[in-house]
Amino acid sequence: MSEEAAEEEATTLRATGVRARQGARDLLPTTSLTLREGEVAVAVGPPGGGHTSLALALAGRLRLDAGRVALDGDASPRVLQGAVALVDVPGVSEPDEMVSFRTILGEELAMARHKPSGSVIDHWLGNYDLAPGITTEAVPPGPRLEILGRMAAMRPGTRFLVLTYPERLGLPVGDWLAIAKDLAGAAPKPGVLVTASPAAVIPSGVRTFTIGPTEEA
Repeated sequence: MSEEAAEEEATTLRATGVRARQGARDLLPTTSLTLREGEVAVAVGPPGGGHTSLALALAGRLRLDAGRVALDGDASPRVLQGAVALVDVPGVSEPDEMVSFRTILGEELAMARHKPSGSVIDHWLGNYDLAPGITTEAVPPGPRLEILGRMAAMRPGTRFLVLTYPERLGLPVGDWLAIAKDLAGAAPKPGVLVTASPAAVIPSGVRTFTIGPTEEA
């Protein structure tokens, strides 16, 4: 099978001219992008310029004033919500900083329909050399993003992950991009979209899109 044919067969998440407004203000300026399973792409926009709204739109959780988000042509919010997982999105899926990370892991395992037993949670914490009583606030940004991403990918039906603005955690581009690639390369090989600021220098081999009127950066 040719590379072109393989790409055509891959499950595709496509946003076409999506826009959301609140009064006279754009929550999400007109944006278009395409993401396939197993692929990493980056959507670039200024801080506060629609990062969270784009994540919500892709997951079928935001009312759009224009445009369309579809998974292999299906724009049903139910389908999008089941297939697109939002990872550590501020104000949406971002965990409470003061809560024990152990509690967060238990909740994430339950969402993934895995038994949140103490031994399983200990195993996850031990793999990242995290203390049993560590708060979410104290978890280093790299392990935090990787663990939450891996657990989101474990949820039944997940085909795509959205990682919103990991720069806010203090992660360099190389670090969060490596995490995104690891997530995309592991079963079930989800497509991974990361949102970033214009200050992030994205390697030339990674597809980028603009949060805003220009489709491709």
